[in-house]
Amino acid sequence: MGDERGLSTLQAGTAGGLLGLLLAVSGFAAFNLGYLDLYQAFVPLLCIGVLLRVEVGQDWFLSLLLFAVTSSLLYTVGLFALPLLLGSILFSLPFVFVVRRWGVDTVSQTVQEDAYPVRRILELCALLQIALFCRYIIYRSSGGRIPIHIGEFEELARFILSEAGGWAVFALGYGLQHRARYGTLYTSGLDFAGNFPTLMLTGLLLVTPYSAIMILGVNTFGGAGLYLSAIPVGAAHVLLRTLTLRKKEIERQNTQLQLMNVDMARSERMAAIGHMSSTISHQILQKIGLLGLQCDLLRDTLDETQTPSHETVDEASQRVEQLDAAITDLNTTLSDLLVFSRDFAVHREPGLLSKLLQEAGREIHEAARTRGVTLRYDLEIQGEGPLVPFDRIKLKQAILNLLTNALEASSGDGQITIGARQVHDQMRVTIRDTGTGIPEGVGEQLFAPFVSTKKTGSGLGLAFTQKIIELHNGTITAHNNREGGATFTFALPFTVPEHKG
Repeated sequence: MGDERGLSTLQAGTAGGLLGLLLAVSGFAAFNLGYLDLYQAFVPLLCIGVLLRVEVGQDWFLSLLLFAVTSSLLYTVGLFALPLLLGSILFSLPFVFVVRRWGVDTVSQTVQEDAYPVRRILELCALLQIALFCRYIIYRSSGGRIPIHIGEFEELARFILSEAGGWAVFALGYGLQHRARYGTLYTSGLDFAGNFPTLMLTGLLLVTPYSAIMILGVNTFGGAGLYLSAIPVGAAHVLLRTLTLRKKEIERQNTQLQLMNVDMARSERMAAIGHMSSTISHQILQKIGLLGLQCDLLRDTLDETQTPSHETVDEASQRVEQLDAAITDLNTTLSDLLVFSRDFAVHREPGLLSKLLQEAGREIHEAARTRGVTLRYDLEIQGEGPLVPFDRIKLKQAILNLLTNALEASSGDGQITIGARQVHDQMRVTIRDTGTGIPEGVGEQLFAPFVSTKKTGSGLGLAFTQKIIELHNGTITAHNNREGGATFTFALPFTVPEHKG
C-alpha cells in the first residue's frame, strides 16, 4: 500500500512539474523587449523572495515577497513572468548554500525532512506556475490589458477576480498535493493551510493587497516605485516570520517543559519511595526492637523463680500487654501504608452528613471524657440537612482521623467543636479544637505522606483523610485559630459528576 501511494505521489509530482515546465516554455513566446527595464527591476526581487521563507503549519512554506512579486509581475509583463520565475529560482540556488554557511536556512525543515525534498520543491514551483497561468487566463479573458493600470475601477475588478481564481487554483492544487502525499486533503489544525477556504482567504487577504500596492508603485514611479512598494511587503514578511519563529520557540519550550515535568514526577516518585522506605523501615525496626526487648524482659522474669509468684505473674502480664500494644502499633502502621498506597474506589450513597458526624462523635466521646475534653456540635443546617452522596465507611474513617488528631492535640479543659453548614451547593464541615495547633513550618506539608507532628505517628492519617475527601470530589484545608488550636475544614458537593465513579 505504501509503494502504491509513493508511486502515485511520484506520478502526480512528475505530471505537475512537466506542466509547470511546459507553461514556462510557452511563456517565452510572450517575450517583449520593451519591458526589459521591468525584467531587470523584478528579477532581483524574485531572487530575494526565493531566499525568504515563512514556515506555516506543518507542510509548506510561504514567501510573501515571492508571491507578491510574481503576481504583480504577471499583471505587468504577461506570460513572460513564468520563465522569469523559474529563472530566478535557478539563479538563486547557489546562494542557498552560501547563506546556509552564515546560519540562515532558506529551506523549511518540513521540506528537508521529506523523502524527496527536491521533488517537493519542484511540485511547489509547478503549483505556482499553474496558479499564475490561471490568473492570466481569467484576467485576459475578462478583457484585461497588459500592463495593468490598477487605478481604474474595471481593471481593479478584473484584478480581484483573477486573484480569487488564482488563489482558488493554488489552494485546490495544494490540497491535491497533500492528499497524494498523505492520503488526505489538507490537515486540520494548521494555521493557514487547514482547509480550502482558510488557505484561499489567506492568499487574498495577506498577499493580494501587497501585489496591488506593488503594481500601483510600478504604474506611478516605475522601477523606483516597485522597490518602494516592496518595503511594506518585506516588513510584513519579517513580522510574520518573527511570529512563526516565536510560535516554534514556544512549542519547543512546551515540549521541553513536558519532558521536565515527566522527569520531575519520576524524581518525586523515587524520592517518595525512598522517604517511605526509610520511614517505614525505621518504624518497623523500632517496633521489632521493642518486641525483642519485651520478650527478653519476659524471659528474664519467668526465669527468676521456678515457681512463679503473684508479683511475677503480674509483671509478666504487663510485659504481654506491652507486647500486644507494640504488635498493634506495627499492624496499624502497615495497614495505613497498605490503605494509602492502594487506589481504591468509593461507593457513594445519598445520606445525612449530620448523622455521620454525630455517629463519629459518639465513638470518641468516652476517650474525650477521659482526657477531660468537651465535645460539642454546631450544626447550622435546617432539620437533618440535605442528602449528600458519600461512602459511609471511608468518610467516617476520615472524620475519625480528624477527631482523633484534635483529641490528641487537646489537653484537660479543652474543647472540640464539630460544625456543619450549607454553602451554596456544598456541605462544609469543620473540626475545631483548642489544642496546641499546627506547628510552624508544617502547614504546607501537613497532608503530605509521612509528615507527622507526633513522635509515634506514621504520617499517613491526614494523607489518607485527604485522599478520601478528594475521592468524594471535595476539598480539605487547615489553619490555626487566633485564640489557639486548629481548625480542619472539608467541603463535599451535593451531586456527583457523571464521569466520576
